[in-house]
Amino acid sequence: MTLKNSPFNFMSKKVWAFCILLLAAGAIVWSEFGSLSQVKPKSQLEVMGDECAGVADNAVANMVAVVEFQKLEIQGRKVRVIRLCMADKGFQENPRWLAYANPMAKQHSVRDGVSLDEALENLKRTDMMNFRETNHPLYWQPRP
Repeated sequence: MTLKNSPFNFMSKKVWAFCILLLAAGAIVWSEFGSLSQVKPKSQLEVMGDECAGVADNAVANMVAVVEFQKLEIQGRKVRVIRLCMADKGFQENPRWLAYANPMAKQHSVRDGVSLDEALENLKRTDMMNFRETNHPLYWQPRP
């Protein structure tokens, strides 16, 4: 048996293809694990906001809505708990967010046929749960 016909010929195309595939898979895994170590740490707002969101979820966990107004009552209680918790943690409503949200609330009130206050409150309820940096002002700011 010659080296060319040997089953252990390391120069065969299948072996080369397998080695390249194995190296590619290793490179992908290595790059993914490398990017995991570069995760940006959470800001103080994110940490406190996540904590307050958990407290608010626990505050309404045992409440079950049967009628529509009870759903609004649960939602209102959750928002109140978040506001109080964030105030206890040293955060308040951002005036820049309010200036950003007022024109949007006017558009929403006309489009949805609701009052300006209700449209603004709906925007507050969605944006107060956002604790990560966005391209618009955040709802929360540290209290001076």
